[in-house]
Amino acid sequence: MRGALLPAVPVLLLALAGCGGNADAVTRHPADPAPTTTTPPVKLQDRSLPCGSTIAPPVRVSGPDESMQLTVASLRRQGATLRTTYKITSSDRTEALLLPIVDVPPTALLLKHGVIAGRQKPAADTGPVNASALLYPVGKRPYVKPLTLDSLCPGTTWSDVDKHPGDYQVVVVMSVQSQGEPSDATPTDGVHPLPLLEATRDISTKNQ
Repeated sequence: MRGALLPAVPVLLLALAGCGGNADAVTRHPADPAPTTTTPPVKLQDRSLPCGSTIAPPVRVSGPDESMQLTVASLRRQGATLRTTYKITSSDRTEALLLPIVDVPPTALLLKHGVIAGRQKPAADTGPVNASALLYPVGKRPYVKPLTLDSLCPGTTWSDVDKHPGDYQVVVVMSVQSQGEPSDATPTDGVHPLPLLEATRDISTKNQ
């Protein structure tokens, strides 16, 4: 993706006490808690997206102002599962998507008032995965794949989803992708995750 924005890591500022009898010096007692920020540093964020959590920023909502768009194309209930299809497209015919998608591949989540209430079951460990890079021409044809939301969090039932569909949304998230090969400006070391791109669809629009 051209011009993918990188997250700004919050910086904690500590006021250091001066030497001597400076009455304006700021001091902190050793027992006092360390200063905090409203958004934890990126390296401390949990990108495993567990039950009961919110999607920690940095998150960008996919929109028409970007050269590459992520959308939730369809939803369909099948028993105790909710099948969704996501689509990645681009209005720029030269745009290409680098596969496999890292650090966070496309992941389906069920949110209730912004809190994760369901998700895909973790994939089984099938051994080493071929991670050879592949450029998919999303500017010429959409990249479309299915996902199955089949694991509800404790306290959530399909009955409640059916009775109160307005309380729920299906969200597909994935790491923001850069165009072409990774560069020094694209963190891929697992310590500094890429921002997440987000697309949502209301439960009430399933089967449409």
